[in-house]
Amino acid sequence: MLGICDPVLAVCSMLLGGAAAYVVLSIAERMRATDQRLVKLQWLSIGAVAAGLEIWAIHFIGNLAFCPPTHTAQHSALAVFSVLSAGGAGAAAVYLISSHNGDPLRLVAGGLVMGGCMSVTHFTGLMALHRSMDLRWDWFLFALSIAIIVMLGVGVVALGAWNIAAGGWRVTEKASAMGLVLSGAHVIGMMPAYGLADIEVGAPPGIAVDLLAVVAVALSTLLAVIDRQVTKASNLARDSHARMIEAIEMVPQWFALFDADDRLVICNRKYREVVSRPGAEVKAGESFESIIRRLAERGDIPAAAGDVEAWVRMRLDRHRNPQEPYIHQRASGEWIQINERRTKDGGVIAIATDITALKRAEQAAEDAKARLADSLALVEAAKARMQEELNVGRDIQRSLLPNVFPERKDLELYALLEPALEIGGDLYDFFMIDDHRLCVVIGDVAGNGVPAALFMAMTKITVKTRAMSDPSPASIVTYVNDALSADNDSCMFVTLYLGILNLRDGVLLATNAGHNPPLLKRRNGRFEWMPDLDGPMVGPMAGIAFKESRIQLEPGDELFLYTDGVTEADNGRRELFGNDRLKTVLDRSGDISVVDRLQAVMKAVKAFAGDAPQADDITMLGFRFNGVVASEAGDGGFRRTMSNQLAEIPDLQTAFERYVAQWERARPLIPVLNMALDDLLNNVVQYAFPHDPTAHHAITVEGEVRDEHVVLTIADDGIPFNPLTVAPPDLSLLLHEREIGGLGIHLVRSMFDEVTYRRNVGRNILTLKKKLVPGASASPGHAESVVGGVVEVEKGLARSAQLTGRIVGNVETWRSGAAVIVVPRDRFDTNSAPAVERVITDHIERGERRIVLDLSRISYISSIGVRVIVKTVITLMRTGGHVALFGGNEHVRTVMRLSGSLMASLHVSTLEEALFKVQADR
Repeated sequence: MLGICDPVLAVCSMLLGGAAAYVVLSIAERMRATDQRLVKLQWLSIGAVAAGLEIWAIHFIGNLAFCPPTHTAQHSALAVFSVLSAGGAGAAAVYLISSHNGDPLRLVAGGLVMGGCMSVTHFTGLMALHRSMDLRWDWFLFALSIAIIVMLGVGVVALGAWNIAAGGWRVTEKASAMGLVLSGAHVIGMMPAYGLADIEVGAPPGIAVDLLAVVAVALSTLLAVIDRQVTKASNLARDSHARMIEAIEMVPQWFALFDADDRLVICNRKYREVVSRPGAEVKAGESFESIIRRLAERGDIPAAAGDVEAWVRMRLDRHRNPQEPYIHQRASGEWIQINERRTKDGGVIAIATDITALKRAEQAAEDAKARLADSLALVEAAKARMQEELNVGRDIQRSLLPNVFPERKDLELYALLEPALEIGGDLYDFFMIDDHRLCVVIGDVAGNGVPAALFMAMTKITVKTRAMSDPSPASIVTYVNDALSADNDSCMFVTLYLGILNLRDGVLLATNAGHNPPLLKRRNGRFEWMPDLDGPMVGPMAGIAFKESRIQLEPGDELFLYTDGVTEADNGRRELFGNDRLKTVLDRSGDISVVDRLQAVMKAVKAFAGDAPQADDITMLGFRFNGVVASEAGDGGFRRTMSNQLAEIPDLQTAFERYVAQWERARPLIPVLNMALDDLLNNVVQYAFPHDPTAHHAITVEGEVRDEHVVLTIADDGIPFNPLTVAPPDLSLLLHEREIGGLGIHLVRSMFDEVTYRRNVGRNILTLKKKLVPGASASPGHAESVVGGVVEVEKGLARSAQLTGRIVGNVETWRSGAAVIVVPRDRFDTNSAPAVERVITDHIERGERRIVLDLSRISYISSIGVRVIVKTVITLMRTGGHVALFGGNEHVRTVMRLSGSLMASLHVSTLEEALFKVQADR
């Protein structure tokens, strides 16, 4: 080391060592970052030249630094060989460091190669600058230096590989460490030449040492700065490349990038799994054609079966001219959609997506569509059948509603129904219960369609069936409600307005069950609302007692009934036709027919609604009562209401007599009808109201002559009592042994053809039927009423017996010898029996023991009269007296016969027989 001539050149040699190390590390990193062979070869060549020049410069400048004063190189061939060996050392360093995989033997072997190359570089360079005699001084040191240089070469490779793998040092630190090792190799190489020589140091002649040092330092610094920037950019590129690789691997689709020559550049794991074959994984650089051909030949593409070449050509054409996505099915059943796009450099990016789930969904959708089409066809067929059935149902429903309106002088009636659907839920009906009573009904079932129509039909049929045997609207609606509520799980309901109009007297009995209030127009007046309700809607709940209202119609009065489809008609602007508009239309319609009035309302509703769809059925029914025609005055029925007072019975009987007397065949039935009225009304007044007998109660009596019968109905709101359950009296017992009561019911049941009882809406209703007497016409006549049925006493007999008597009220008394003759007049019933009883009691108290009852002056006798006779008989029997009865019409004789054998035995035909009977028993 004593031969150092120039320390500046020594420092330059060391700097060049660091630069050489920096070049080796940078190029090694670039080679390590790429998988392409061609690129690696290019970087290896660059590294060999650059690193080799750096390594050669280390030794050459170092030699200059330690040269004795001598001339320049004497052997140029050795200098060139030195450069080549330096290039080999650089190439070895770059290759070994870039391809480091952790194998220590590989590093040692590579290091030996690099060390040998550096030894050759050093000594050949040294020989090129010095005379050959310089190398003869110490062969031991020469061999030792070679060994040490080789070991340092191993260190260089190991240190570089460790720095590349660990990456913990900065680039300058890595280069400095390796540079020291390289410079150390040069210093060791100088030992055999200068270690023992005593040579005078001086600058080599002809060489500008200072200038060369400056150039070396500048060159090294410039290379370091440039390479630092390049390395920084390389690191960024490497990081971006790593992130890109990671992103590609994370993509769920198949990804592949091909270069302009259709060779694979990069792909992700999904792509490799699909296109690789067992034992041969697809690698970068493989052509696209070979990849797809392999897939087709191994049967992975069903579309290529039978003609692989044609499919490959088609696929290559699509690949090189990508336009629309390419879809194919794999042998495994998977469906793949491949999207390809050209890059700027002429390459192709291919992304393949597994669309098996989508295809299955599409197939499922197609299958569902096919099934839906089949179902729709079935639905259309079913719809057609249903429509046909609905049409039939519509026809049936409309056939249930009357469409022929009566042409009568006493009534004008018309109705309209416009259903919202093919089948509606509204109803109307009208029918004659008998020859003078008309039933009208209108209703609105909740909802529309088939269910509403069925419920409507049930309601209509039930109403009509019940109305034919029940004269009370309240009773009819109550019955219908109970019938419809049974098993009504769907809770359907109907609003009803039901009225029964007596065409003879204009009395309208009506029940409004939750329906829209009707409008009534009096003659020459305006329409007025009738808002009263008689009960809730019909159907949802059983056990509801409905009421009824009584409206007296006069000739010319008109009633308008409707459903809510009229007032709730919508014009599409959330405005309803409403009650006010309805009343205005009715009032403005003026004096027109019922038909024209209903059509005017319908026209107004349609005009108001316009094009808005009809949301509900529209139903209207109207009628005008014209009154009873004079020539048909006898066609009316009888109806009268009395209070619970016995004194009102005679007036009611008289009125009923006048009514019945219109029919010649009904006149003979007047006595038995009066008897029934007296017995039954007496029973109601005295026993039907035990809780408050002084309170006012209305008792209704209705009668009519129809169907060859006189029909009599008595209705009261007293306590429930069915007279038909009363046992008939035991007529076999003696008079004083019989229980009081039961005789009147017994007489009624015995003398009428049919007696029925029902309890309805809190009222007892008893109905009697008696056949007309055969013979004369049953049409009403205008003969005078039979009042009293007077039977003249045989005046000759009275004169011959020289009778004397007196009249007290309606009771006459006569005396014939020891016998007293008592003669009741007109009737022997509730109101006359007390007077007869008082007269008889007075005679008995005065000691009379022979009494004759003359029954020839009475038109009928009731059980009340029979009771007076029974009491008289019992009283006289106890005092030893005698009683005889004589005379009387057919009715009286029948009553006597039905009252028991004893009563029949007391009755004789003539006064002479009666007088003889009471006197013969003396």
